[in-house]
Amino acid sequence: MDSNIKDKLISLKSKRPLKGLPEDVAKAVDTFIKQAIIVGEYELDYLPHEYVENLLKTLSKYPEYNVLTLQLINILNRD
Repeated sequence: MDSNIKDKLISLKSKRPLKGLPEDVAKAVDTFIKQAIIVGEYELDYLPHEYVENLLKTLSKYPEYNVLTLQLINILNRD
């Protein structure tokens, strides 16, 4: 893993979901962030797909997050 990517993943330790998010969205975002940190700390090759799926499924319940959901899907399709 590139050291720049590892540093960025580890820097997520200070990040938290925004206040005011629906509880299930906040939990999915928080879980995703925690797992991304683990990927960086242990230099894993990838984030298990279950965390990405959970985040996308949770976001898809809320039309106000459609833009974000579609952006994440585009990133996944590109990479």
